Amino acid sequence: MVKRYSAESNSLVLDRIENVSKDVFQEYYEQITALVGDSPGVYALYDGTELYYVGKSTDLRKRVKIHLKDRHLASWTHFSLYLVREADHIHEIESLLVRIANPKGNRVIPKGRSNGVLAKDLRRSIELKQKQVLSALFTPKRAVQKMDFRHATGRPEKLEGLVPHTTKLYRTYKGEDYTATLNPKGIITFKGNKYTSASGAAKALVGPRAINGWRFWYIENAAGDWVTLANYKS
Repeated sequence: MVKRYSAESNSLVLDRIENVSKDVFQEYYEQITALVGDSPGVYALYDGTELYYVGKSTDLRKRVKIHLKDRHLASWTHFSLYLVREADHIHEIESLLVRIANPKGNRVIPKGRSNGVLAKDLRRSIELKQKQVLSALFTPKRAVQKMDFRHATGRPEKLEGLVPHTTKLYRTYKGEDYTATLNPKGIITFKGNKYTSASGAAKALVGPRAINGWRFWYIENAAGDWVTLANYKS
């Protein structure tokens, strides 16, 4: 069976001759090789319906004739020829076919010209996924929750939501007692003024010097103890 393609075709395989008997090749060698010419390509030898050997050549008509005399002679009954547009492609096509089919007549499996980037990228991708899975499995849930709730300094992340209802804050400063309130929205009310930061409310009492409001104000915890805002847990 012979299939022809137009010379204008962009197909990698320009022409093919498939499933031709070895007897036909021997008897009509001149006619077959006249059609093939000196085209580069790949060929396949079959033992009945089983693929036996895959090869390549820059001159197919000479190459296949060799297999009528070499060690493969008694091992194949039919052959196929594939004419390739560019000789540069025949090595990769042969390599691909041999690696996929692994014909028993091919003693050496071509390594091909792949640079292996895809395999390396796959390996890195798998290693990254494995690290993520292991991290999720062995990171204590309590530690994650604590990191979400506490600031890097150890204090709560924000005033908002720190208390479930409006709660009194207390501080003794220069011998006098002062009180303020903190509501669930994170607003501190001191002497009728509202502050969104603990330090801002503290400066209203001590003046414009640097001060840490989280350690300035005290609040009563669930156990009835007075602790700083930085150490408070609702």
